[in-house]
Amino acid sequence: MTSSRIILISIFTLAIATFENVDGDKGRQKDKPDPGRKILVEEFKDRNTGCVITYEYYKNPEGEKILHGKYKRQWSISQNDRSSWSGREQITATFVENRLNGVVTINCEKYKWKRKSEYIKGKGRKVSMVPVESYLANNLKLVVKNDTLAGSFNFELGNLRYEAQGKVNEAGEMQGKYVLYRRNTTEDTKNARNIGQNWVVEEEYLCDPEYTYKDAIPNITEVNLGYPGTSRSEQIRIKIPRLRLSIAPK
Repeated sequence: MTSSRIILISIFTLAIATFENVDGDKGRQKDKPDPGRKILVEEFKDRNTGCVITYEYYKNPEGEKILHGKYKRQWSISQNDRSSWSGREQITATFVENRLNGVVTINCEKYKWKRKSEYIKGKGRKVSMVPVESYLANNLKLVVKNDTLAGSFNFELGNLRYEAQGKVNEAGEMQGKYVLYRRNTTEDTKNARNIGQNWVVEEEYLCDPEYTYKDAIPNITEVNLGYPGTSRSEQIRIKIPRLRLSIAPK
């Protein structure tokens, strides 16, 4: 009787182990990329601006496009009275399963314009276009992991400068000091210390995800890349890291 019970228990245990092994294999198979998946290439040209976007993708079982592979956006627009933007831009990047991963390279020289009306004595009113923002980048390389800035960084685009003193962990959380600066375009400021300064602090956070009590809620949550040169919805979105505040010393 005892011998039969031991045999039954052994068979039952083996069956459970086999079931768990098969189930686990199924889970791993599901997460594994399909080796037979076909990567397609598509080029989109905006008829209004001339912007050309080339990207690699595949289609999931539901027929949806999943960005996966190389991505390139390129455009050039001459300055004229009808458009508030002019200049040129080229961005190259890599997508993995619809998310930016790897190095995003930005080359651009683009300007935002606005109309300025002024009265000139003896000549009447004159309307002209004046630049209010400039985005200048020469081979700017941003390391991105899952749509989020990774590592330490210090760069400027437009009227903003992004700086991370420390590192970004695997979870995309800032560990150290994060500062966002805004270009000081006027000396008419409430803070006298800002007068004559090229950059003033817009947001500043000391972060430590290991010893924290709350998340910061920054006003700027992603890199402002400026005009994308196309009416198509923006595909390049680079988030700043998650800012988990360190406990401030008393």
